[in-house]
Order: sequence, then C-alpha cells, then structure tokens
Amino acid sequence: MKKARKKRNKRANFILALLIIFMIYAFRWDIAVRTYTFDSGKNKNFVRILLVADSHSSYYGDKQSELIKAIDKTSPDIILLGGDICDDKAPHERTWELLENIAERYPCYYAAGNHEYWSGEIAEIKDKMRSYGVDVIENDKRVIELNGTKINLYGIEDPEYFNSWDVNDKWAQTLEQLNSGVDTAELNVLLSHRPDGVEYYKNTDFDLSLCGHAHGGQVRIPFVLNGLYAPNQGFFPKYAGGRYDFENHTMIVSRGLCRNTLPRFFNRPELAVVDVR
Repeated sequence: MKKARKKRNKRANFILALLIIFMIYAFRWDIAVRTYTFDSGKNKNFVRILLVADSHSSYYGDKQSELIKAIDKTSPDIILLGGDICDDKAPHERTWELLENIAERYPCYYAAGNHEYWSGEIAEIKDKMRSYGVDVIENDKRVIELNGTKINLYGIEDPEYFNSWDVNDKWAQTLEQLNSGVDTAELNVLLSHRPDGVEYYKNTDFDLSLCGHAHGGQVRIPFVLNGLYAPNQGFFPKYAGGRYDFENHTMIVSRGLCRNTLPRFFNRPELAVVDVR
C-alpha cells in the first residue's frame, strides 16, 4: 500500500514538474533574436539591419537596459523602427529612454504604426523622435550608404495616417507612387508597419519589405500554429511572423516586443536581424 502511494506521489510530482517547466517555457518573456539572411545580389558588402517593432513602451528593466543590451549584442549597422514603438495608453517615457541610448550610436529610421496615431499625439511623438536623431520617414525615401553598399529605404505611413473613408485606396495609391521611383538595379527596402499589405508589396519593385503589427499571432504552437490571432488578419493569420518569399519579393515580419498586456504563449518578444549579403 505504501509502495503504491509512493509510486503515485512520484508520478504526480513528475507530472507537476513537467507542467511547471512547460508553463515557464510557454510564457517566457525574455527577448529572442531571430536572424534572417537575405541575398539581394545587388549590394557590394554585408549589411546588418535590425528591425525593432511593436515595443509599445514596454518595460525592459531600469532605463530599458535589458532591451538595449540585446540590441547591442546584435551589432547592427542600422536600426529600423517599424511602428508602435510608442503606445496609445502606456506612457512614452520608456521609449525615450531607449532612443536616448541607441539613436546616438546607431542610425535609426522610423515609420509610424497605428497605435501612435491612436494616441492622438503623433505629431509630438515624431518631433520627439527627431530630437533624439531618429529619421522619421513619412511616405518618402532615404538613400543610405553603409559599408560601401547603397540602400534605398522607403517608409510608408500606417493607413491611420489617411483618416478618410477611402483610406485603403489612398494607402495603395501612396505605395504605388513610392514604387514608381524605384530603380530596380539598386537595393530597395520598404519599411511598413502592416504585413497585411503583402498583396501589394509582392507586386512592387521593392526587393524586401520589413513589417510588424501582428505580434506573432499572440499564441503560437511550435511546428503546428504560427499564430492564433493578428489585427487586420483575424484568426489563424497567414503572416503572423517570420519570412515570406514570393517570386520577386521577400517580406520579413517581426513578432514584436510588446509585453504590456496579453500574455504571449510560445511567442517570446523578438528582435529581427536581417543580414543582407
């Protein structure tokens, strides 16, 4: 009787231990760094792009030290801020602490996300970013020279920018206008907050688009489910996070850094590194 009870207790403790390990791993909130290699055939030398998206002014230690340390470890040549760096509810101070540190050491470029518009403070947010040395791209182009390589960087505003009944048409027209100036002999990168615009992106002359917004689908099951729900894509989103290759275009979607609200299940906050070779 005692032996049977001990055996049951051991089995129960073992199952409990496994469950605890599973829960700890499933709800990990430390930063994951995922590296993608993009062979453009157009650049002369190696360039490392770091995509930082959807941080939503989340807390990452005293003065954002945890996030800053993770960024420094990637040794980027350039940082692209892919929208929702600020939030419409959380205070912006944590974002300013981050930018105060990184913008003076790395070239930083920013395209706005929907939450920055929802805050009602988009003009102030952009001005503050500029004050730290961040280049704010508003439906425009920047020509960047890095390691002897020329990159044409285009940034398109979030659809919230247009604020009209025909917002989708205006957004698509703006993308078309940007695309009209693309030199296909050169490396062209599009920074856009929303991956659900991929049906447009893949038919442009941009080589690479970099996006966020989907938060990795919030809930993931490795090798089974890449995302449960994403804004503007709904349940079981097709473009929740990762790399998506099309005939003449590649889109990389960051799973983002937000850890303010809903728990992330098998979906660690992410920095996306893109090595352009």
